[in-house]
Amino acid sequence: MATGSRPQSAKIYQFPTGGRAGPPAHAAAGRAAADQAAPRLPPIVYGSGWYHDAAIQDAERARKP
Repeated sequence: MATGSRPQSAKIYQFPTGGRAGPPAHAAAGRAAADQAAPRLPPIVYGSGWYHDAAIQDAERARKP
């Protein structure tokens, strides 16, 4: 443990203008334009993998005469 060093003071940051009110209005307008330009992705369905279960059933049906 160093005994001769001076402790560093904390760094003070200024809060953004507007505080908790949010970003300025021009930032929201830019975000809205970016949302319109974003490509639409297909919906993702989470589940047990019904297609896998269906493939297994098809394979079992094909084996039975």
